[in-house]
Amino acid sequence: MPHNCLKKGVLRAATMLLSLPIVLPVFAQQELLLHSSPEIWHSNATNPAFFPEEKKFVLGLPGQALDASHSGNITYGDVFVKNGDKTLVDFGGIIDKLDPSNKIQFDQRTETVSLGIRLPFKLALQAGHAMRFSGAAVYPKSLPQLLWNGNGPYIGEELAIAPSASLARFNEWSLGLSRKIGAVSVGARVKYLTGTNALSTDPAHASASVYTSPDIYQLTLNTDYGFYSSSIISAFDTSGYGFDLQFADFNSVAFTKNTGVAFDLGLHASIGERLSFDASVLDIGGEITWDTDSDYYISQGAYTYEGQVFPGVDIVNGGDNLNFETKLDSLNDIFKFSRTATSFETALPLRAYAGVNFDLTKKLALGVSGYLSDRPGAENDTYALGASARYQIIKPLAVAAMMSINQRNAANLGLQIFLKPGPVQLYFTSDNLLSAFNPANNPAVNFRFGAALAL
Repeated sequence: MPHNCLKKGVLRAATMLLSLPIVLPVFAQQELLLHSSPEIWHSNATNPAFFPEEKKFVLGLPGQALDASHSGNITYGDVFVKNGDKTLVDFGGIIDKLDPSNKIQFDQRTETVSLGIRLPFKLALQAGHAMRFSGAAVYPKSLPQLLWNGNGPYIGEELAIAPSASLARFNEWSLGLSRKIGAVSVGARVKYLTGTNALSTDPAHASASVYTSPDIYQLTLNTDYGFYSSSIISAFDTSGYGFDLQFADFNSVAFTKNTGVAFDLGLHASIGERLSFDASVLDIGGEITWDTDSDYYISQGAYTYEGQVFPGVDIVNGGDNLNFETKLDSLNDIFKFSRTATSFETALPLRAYAGVNFDLTKKLALGVSGYLSDRPGAENDTYALGASARYQIIKPLAVAAMMSINQRNAANLGLQIFLKPGPVQLYFTSDNLLSAFNPANNPAVNFRFGAALAL
């Protein structure tokens, strides 16, 4: 029983903390190529002033957007490896690649349905629904080091293992209106947000550490770690073990009592016959208040064990070869989270786009686009800047290529294919083409595809 206590206590807790940034960094949204293509209906998501020229009615069919951003050069495939019919965790290959502090930002957007209708007086109405998953996480290098190497190599060192994270999964119900005034179209949109799942760490209680004394290998665990959760954590079972976390299933309901509002503003201006300019600001004031199944969890404690050294690899991957003589039933007092029902808020990142497009010929257009995201609590903004060329091969088929830079990489190759047979719009676009078809083995992933009917 004692070795099981330590296994399920110390390292299960640490594994939970690490699971936030390792499992989630599959998703961050910039979509420069989509934004530079206002003739594609789903580009309206990046600017409420966009509406396909000469179209009076548009029905947006399902679309999917996915983009990833992880500091360093870490991929999902580096961490989770196949061994026969089992999938094992392997931190050994990533530890040397990690920075002292590692950062992740992600957004996933699933378009379900949208509608656009041109009205009299040069007005256009738009409405739609999308499911979004947005968040950010930061974790220290010492956390996977401890999980993989155990505490033996770190005698006399205090290892900080607490990550920070803020994530939210929510529905976005939107209603917008745009109007053309001369050569300028202006648009505004209100978005009603209904949250389904959220987790946010508490910056006022953000520490957890492990220290092994060089004297008689005294192992000291300290926690002052708190977080808010809504419909993610279902239970903490501390009977018999120090820590047993149970996750709730992610909700897929459309309406909840966790609500909020956000606003989008945009413009699109033609300057002469060949030049156009656009700009937009999205998710202004976006915030969700979480009231349903919303709780605050906090662990505050310190305890010292004498003569304890534990391995990491075997525990991470389910080994059971530990043999401790010391009884550790009091581990419950260390990682025992207290739970208090409470409401809390999460804020959406503020996003901005701007672009210039120039029709060099009737078939060839050149463009420059920029993106900036300001995420609450993030140390650095997310940015991207790209130059694109679009060519109309035949009337129903156009392709575009883009070179872009962002905070991760100074050279990203993007590609877009836009097919419009009759009233149907089909498109695939990626700002990072090399990662689009192998997302599990790339640290930064970006692609989007979708369809619409435009009449």
